[in-house]
Order: sequence, then structure tokens, then C-alpha cells
Amino acid sequence: MASDPLLTPRGAGTTTNFHGTVKGPAAERWYAANDAGGPKIAGLRKSAQRLRGLIADAVSQGMRLRVQGSRWSFSEICDPAGGWILQTDQLNWLFRVGPANLDPGFAGRADELILAQCGASIAEINAEIEPHGQALRTSGASNGQTIAGAIGTGIHGSAVDVGALQSQVAGLHLLTASRSLWLEHPSAPVMNADFAAKLGAELVRDALLFDAALVSLGALGIVHAVLLRTTGRYRLRSWLLPLPFAAIERAINTLDFTGVPLPRPHLRPYFFQAVIDPARPDTAHCTVRYKEPCPPDHVRDDALKSGYEAGNDLPGVIAKLLDVAPAMRQTVVSLLIKSELRPFAEKLGLPGETYSYTASRPGSAGSALAVPLAYTSRAIGLARQAFAANTGAPVILACRFVQRSPGLLAFTRFDPCCVLDVDGLDNKATRAVMEAVRATFDADGLPYAQHWGKLHGLTAARVRASYGSNLDRWTAARHALMPDKGERDVFSIPLFDHIGLNA
Repeated sequence: MASDPLLTPRGAGTTTNFHGTVKGPAAERWYAANDAGGPKIAGLRKSAQRLRGLIADAVSQGMRLRVQGSRWSFSEICDPAGGWILQTDQLNWLFRVGPANLDPGFAGRADELILAQCGASIAEINAEIEPHGQALRTSGASNGQTIAGAIGTGIHGSAVDVGALQSQVAGLHLLTASRSLWLEHPSAPVMNADFAAKLGAELVRDALLFDAALVSLGALGIVHAVLLRTTGRYRLRSWLLPLPFAAIERAINTLDFTGVPLPRPHLRPYFFQAVIDPARPDTAHCTVRYKEPCPPDHVRDDALKSGYEAGNDLPGVIAKLLDVAPAMRQTVVSLLIKSELRPFAEKLGLPGETYSYTASRPGSAGSALAVPLAYTSRAIGLARQAFAANTGAPVILACRFVQRSPGLLAFTRFDPCCVLDVDGLDNKATRAVMEAVRATFDADGLPYAQHWGKLHGLTAARVRASYGSNLDRWTAARHALMPDKGERDVFSIPLFDHIGLNA
């Protein structure tokens, strides 16, 4: 590739993810940047051309290419596995959409829309839209993820009655070596052909391609920009309190909170989470948030700490200690619950103030499995069985709830879902419990799907069981976008080869 100051190679090296759970070699590390002078559609078009050139070079050299944003995933989903990486966190332009760019069939307003380049973080998007009276409908538990990575792995969001983050996506700018596409769903047109032309893209309204690209896993090309449909600004009023598990059990299987001793029992929660120590399951540490209108004079607090702090490495030290002293498990978990789950009341903030930065915690590990809502108690019981065979493991269980979400490979695929998190300190016992939970679910026949961006035990059989015909449809979309196997190989990793996603 010809020398380009906005696409610079930095040589071979080792890359690691944000949480330190995956390290891998890269044959070349490419860093992309935007033109000087701030966001412009013409600059976005140049950026797309630049990236397509890199894809073409990778195809010609038979080199795999993996895009990395904030590297937030726990899993190997962003591991270049000896190929090239493309670092995109500097591709973070944000654009307002003018009415002249809208399709006549769009039922909304221009001020609802924000066009985010792939490397824009959730924090940056919140900082742009919230002062202007808008907000994301849902987001993850923290805000360091880039938008392309967040939707590409299907992170599950944080609202009882809303789908995962990708449910807010109205359009996608998708790049392959041979094509630049502006993708929309045919039932929901938003932008017009003139807008796509300004991007140097072809306007494509195709349900199969759009549904495949929503959770693309980085395997369908480079998602260069995402159009989000926001909502009016709101505030969240939050509590964290311990409750008897028996008091919430019906609610977590039905999302009917009638009779649960919550702070505002007459209101439906916007968010509900229950954290349980599997060794002491009678108590649930519950976070509940209520949505309320935001006064026009509310001033957003921008005094947020950096999302790239080194964090506290105590979990890593404890994890190593527990490998040789598992009898300390309960003491350690109790201390972590006391420090991380201290009760609070009536914390008030915008979504961007509530779901803020999470410092990296070396030595921590997380996995997540979505199950149908009605099976929540059954899933918790099976997870406790798995823990009973590994009682030294420093893990906790957590339940969050989300509606069925769009995307052929969205792991939040049930209507609605309980997402069961198995989180803890990263040691052999924790990893053993995580796999034991999956194996126990398999043996029981419990339907489930795994979070692509968290630690998993994905196999071809498990992926097929989770997604069925959706897997075939996703593969068909991938072949339609990239008929050439050499190009499909560029966007694959060994995991995809292993589980049948690179067919």
C-alpha cells in the first residue's frame, strides 16, 4: 500500500484486550485517522476509500484483517491471531443529519438521528447528544465500547422493556474490498440515495443483509459508520438494595414486579438486576432504576474519569492466591460484594452519567448466557449445580433483562431474555465453573445463547443449537456480500473457522 499519513503501519507486535484476558500476535498493526479539520461527509468518504484499499491489500496478500476499537471484549473476538489489526478508535467523528438527507418514507425527525463513525465510543456519543436533549434508549453497563464493536458483538443493554443496543440502529455503512454499502431495512427507510452517494456508497435496502450486519462479529467487512435513532433525554433514579431471593423470584421469571418490595412499587422499573452469591443464594443484591423526565435546565456532569485508567490489579492478585488457597473463596467474595455492591438510594443521572466509565481490572473475567425469561429460576438452579462441583471458584451470578433484539446472530434472541452473567476473578476454578454452567445447560436441554464478546465455550454444535436457521441465513448474507472466499477469509479468525462461521 502506498504511504498514507492517515493509515500508518507500526510493525509486528502483540496486542491485548482491555481486560487483559486475551493476548495475540499481529503481523502488522495499522492505525487509522481522519482528515484534519473536523467531521465532514467528504472526509468520511475518503476514510472509507482508505479502508477499502487496506482490505484489498489484505486480500491480495492472503492476510487476515481484524478491526479493533477499544478492545473491550473479554473474548478472542478482537484477536488478530497472527494477521493484521486495524485500530479504529481515532475514527470517531459524529454527525448531525439534515432534513434534506432523509427519505420521504422516514417516519421520524432529523434531530433524532446521529451518525457515529465506527470508533466513536458510547461515552462520546452520550456527550454529543445529551446536552442537545437526546439520549440513547439503552446502553451497556459502562461506556468505553466503540459503537461498531458494541453492536458487532451484540452487547445486551440495560433496559427491561428495550432490546439490545443494536435495536437503535437505523443504518450502517459497510465496507468490503469491492463494495461500499449504505444498508437499511426495507421496512424502515431513513436516508435517501443522495446521502449514500455523498458517502460513495450504494443504497441497499435488504432485510437479510441488514439483519446479518447488525451483529456482524467483524466477519462481514468493516462497519465504518452507524446511524442511531435516539430518544428524548431522560433521567434514571437508581437504588441498590439487598432483598430476599424469594421476594423477587416470581418477578425475574415474569417481569411482573407486583408485590416486590421495591422503592417505588407503583412504577415499573426501567432496569432491574439481581446479583447472587451462589454459595449464599438466599439474598439478592438488586439494582433498580426508574425512568423519569429530564428537566430542561438539567446540566450534564462532564467530570467523568478516563475510561483508560490502569485500574486496580487486586482481583488479579486474589485470583492467583485462590489458585493455591481456595478455602479463602467465601471471604474474598464477601469482601468484593461489600465493596462493589454497597447499598445506595436515589442516585439520579442521565444515562451517560449512570452508565459511565469502568476501569480495567486485570484478573477479572466475565461470561454471559441469554435464556428465555420463563427459565430464569431453572438457569440459576443449574448454575448453582455447576458451582457446587467447584465451590472454591470466586464467582457471582447476576441476572439482567432485555427484550428480544434484532440481528440474526444476536445472542439476546429470546422474547424476552434473562441474561445470566457468571463473573468473577480469573483463575482456573472460575473458568471451570463457566464451562460447567454451559455443560449443565447442554445436558438439561435448556435453550441458551452466549455473549460473543465475553468468555465462552463456543463450539459448532452450540452455535447451531443457539441460532438454527439464522446461522444459515447469516452465512448466505456473508456469501452475498463477499462471493470470493479469499475475501471472506480476510475477515475470519480461527474461532470462526472452528465454529462454522467461515463456511
